[in-house]
Amino acid sequence: MANINLFGKDWTNIVFEGRNKAYGAYKLRQENPKTTLLALLLGVVCIGLAFGGSVAYKSMFGDTFTSKKDVEEVSVTEIELPELPEPEPPVEEIKEEPIPEPEPEAADASKSVQEEVKFLETEVKKDNEVKNEQKTTQKDIDDTKTSGREDREADKSGDFKSKGEQTGGADKGSKGEGTGKKFSEDENKVHSFVQQKAAPNEGLPKFMQNFSRKFNAPDVGGNVKQIKVTLKFTVEKDGSFTDLQVLDDKQGVGNEAKRVLKSMPGWKPAQHNGKTVRSTFRLPITINVNN
Repeated sequence: MANINLFGKDWTNIVFEGRNKAYGAYKLRQENPKTTLLALLLGVVCIGLAFGGSVAYKSMFGDTFTSKKDVEEVSVTEIELPELPEPEPPVEEIKEEPIPEPEPEAADASKSVQEEVKFLETEVKKDNEVKNEQKTTQKDIDDTKTSGREDREADKSGDFKSKGEQTGGADKGSKGEGTGKKFSEDENKVHSFVQQKAAPNEGLPKFMQNFSRKFNAPDVGGNVKQIKVTLKFTVEKDGSFTDLQVLDDKQGVGNEAKRVLKSMPGWKPAQHNGKTVRSTFRLPITINVNN
């Protein structure tokens, strides 16, 4: 056994003695030396070709690769640019419009008017030098017509009276009442427009909540979600409600709305010119139902 070559055919026969040699393993063992040698030769040839090819390439084309040592280091210097001043906005030049000179026509017109208005000097003449057509007689003064209309007397109202009718019949004058009071508005006047409207003491939102709570809504059907009615009334100086009117009543709840309003507490009255006054107020009411 010591003289047996492990790589020879004898060792292969011993291993496969009594076994199926037609199996591929037996054949591979026999061809192993040949296959190993062929692989070794092919490896050497490939390595030789690679090494020889690189040498031939360098000899033909030279060394095209640049080493790191040959690369010069480029120093980067940061340059700070000075900040440029922001450009100032252009200043709009305000052009002064020339003042128009007064038209000379107006001055000439006023001058011409002044020149035309002159005072005439009265020339005094003697009686014998005055012509007859320039003398004025008493008959001319006693003419019954003045300014183209007959001179007639009139009564105190300015109506003309016929000739011979007595004038000046207002011999009894009426005495004036010297009360010294200035004219003032009626204190009971109901104002539609005031400086400060009448309002509930607790505020309008709270007033409407209390109004809805006291309102007994009738049966209006399941399709109706809201009941709307508008009231118009007068807020007196003491805050009470008078002259209640129903303006818009589509569901027929006007009487119920008037009943609830009468049961509500009074409002703060309206103010106008620093005084408490009576005023009218329109109150649209919306009641949610079937919720």
